[in-house]
Amino acid sequence: MGDVLIPTLMTGDCMDRICVRASGFWEFYDLNEETKLLHADIVLIDEEGNSIHVQIYPKAYQRLKTLIKEGGVYNLACFWVKKSNDKYRPVSNDNMINLSTWTTIEEVVEVPPAFPMFTYSLTPIEQLPSRVDYAKYFTDVIGIVTSISNIMSLRASGRQSDSLKRVVTIQDA
Repeated sequence: MGDVLIPTLMTGDCMDRICVRASGFWEFYDLNEETKLLHADIVLIDEEGNSIHVQIYPKAYQRLKTLIKEGGVYNLACFWVKKSNDKYRPVSNDNMINLSTWTTIEEVVEVPPAFPMFTYSLTPIEQLPSRVDYAKYFTDVIGIVTSISNIMSLRASGRQSDSLKRVVTIQDA
């Protein structure tokens, strides 16, 4: 497994090795030029369930995207640890990681059965109204889907093209 766990990472260049699962993976494109990738993002989890947000900028992403897949477990080394974004944190960690063209990724073949698959922090449904327009953290909730609207086309301010939207209604179990 890795040399250190996520909570021991300090800001700056990191030559430590961490063993992590790629739990969530997504790409973020320029809102005004939808084909322009700004960065790819990953949520990583270590063997004790600690999590951290990762960003990979386009130059490094071209090399790394074939080396890391959602759900896989990897040993990572040679990355940069920095303070988390103030306005957007998929997990509650004061630090985040940037992977670079120098990052090494080694797939772990024999994964311990207890290695966590996902990370989340559930929000009670009655607290959802307070989370509207709250962008600091992701909001995780469990509920029963009671309705799904038809697809609507809308154009958000600052965008040059329309986006598709559905309204999903949930209720507490």
